[in-house]
Amino acid sequence: MAMSTIEKLYQRYRVSIFRYLYRMGGDYHLADELTQETFCRALVSLKNFRGESALSTWLFRVAYYVYTGYLRSRPGDRYLPLSRDIPDVNRAGDPVRYLEDAENWRLVRLALEQLPLDYRTVIILREQEGFSFEEIGDILGKSPATARVTLFRARQKFHQLYKQLEGDEHDQV
Repeated sequence: MAMSTIEKLYQRYRVSIFRYLYRMGGDYHLADELTQETFCRALVSLKNFRGESALSTWLFRVAYYVYTGYLRSRPGDRYLPLSRDIPDVNRAGDPVRYLEDAENWRLVRLALEQLPLDYRTVIILREQEGFSFEEIGDILGKSPATARVTLFRARQKFHQLYKQLEGDEHDQV
């Protein structure tokens, strides 16, 4: 494969792969490192790509395996903490609303952080990356029906965790 083709592939999918890995782990530098690793592995494995799925789906599968491999190399870290950004109230038009929105996003991040890896993955791929159930199934190595059921269960667990976190926040006030 010509170098220009590889460069085009990288330019086209780099941001999406980075965004996925960043949302999975919440660490900018780790996401950048894992994005590079994803494309290195994809480059080596590209000759094995059979075209049974879209190239983007295949790349996300590689990214998923790179991420899970990273987690396996860190046995003490079952889940990586997602970033907890402190809102900049000076940039907000309505500081109270901005803080409320920031608090909601903080709870969303905390709930996502506590989800099992497959649940977090399927939510991010479906809700934030817009993949179909067929594509998600391909990425996770499961059937589309299993991807659909996993998303249903992931949403249930997410809502349960979110409500629990929301309740904990109100109890502390």
